[in-house]
Amino acid sequence: MNFDFVFKEIFFNEINKLYEFRKSVLSETKFLVTSLEELMDFKSFKKYVEFYIENELRKIFIAKLENKIIGEIDIMIHERKRMRHVAEYGISVLREFRGMGIGKKLIQIAEEWVFKNGVKRIQLEVIESNLIAINLYIKLGYKIEGRKKKAVNLDGNYVDLLIMAKVKE
Repeated sequence: MNFDFVFKEIFFNEINKLYEFRKSVLSETKFLVTSLEELMDFKSFKKYVEFYIENELRKIFIAKLENKIIGEIDIMIHERKRMRHVAEYGISVLREFRGMGIGKKLIQIAEEWVFKNGVKRIQLEVIESNLIAINLYIKLGYKIEGRKKKAVNLDGNYVDLLIMAKVKE
């Protein structure tokens, strides 16, 4: 099956759709640190996304199919001058669209943006059992740098977070 995915920066008029996307993705995965119950109310979410849109050190890129958001990456360049060369991101893709290269493409778009803006290091945290994501990050040049022991409580089970990073030489 051939899909016409569109990859782009989020616009103000898409905040409602991004909120619906977040609700959907949080309801179908345990690989995100935020749970569905912790999703902020729409008014707060709207302010959060508007801050990303208006801030030169932050971006949200989305993947769309027709008029539906199916993936997103939010990336932040550190604001402190001594860490301005470092960026962090979070990424998610709806279950039915995983394995189609959407996450890889979103990461590549985010990396292109941060590297153009002087970033030398991109870092992330990933739940240790999210092997598909970990393998993708490794394929894209990320390395495991550390582990946060028992950092996340998944239904009463404490699991580790892996710290991964890609450093541009």
